[in-house]
Amino acid sequence: MELTAREQTIARLITKGKLQKEIADELYISPRTVCNHTVNIMKKWDARSSIDIARKYIVKNPKEFFTALTFLFIQSMIIFNCETMELRRPVRSGSRTVKTARKYE
Repeated sequence: MELTAREQTIARLITKGKLQKEIADELYISPRTVCNHTVNIMKKWDARSSIDIARKYIVKNPKEFFTALTFLFIQSMIIFNCETMELRRPVRSGSRTVKTARKYE
């Protein structure tokens, strides 16, 4: 389902990290109106949070957020590659040295 022009504007501002109060001040509308538009966007895009709105807006408008898309791609590749690695234990060399504490006399 397509968003209205106002919903597009609010989705863009959410994607840029603005709070509802900041969006309301910028657009000269009530924070409650921003909340209502946000809920409508969530229903139309089947989103659970503002993060989902931001992600879907970036995917739908790649030219506007090319740098962000590049970093999201790199991040997804890192996550994909790290699934097969054991990250809890550091990689150790062949020899293991143990330091002992000095005794002061």
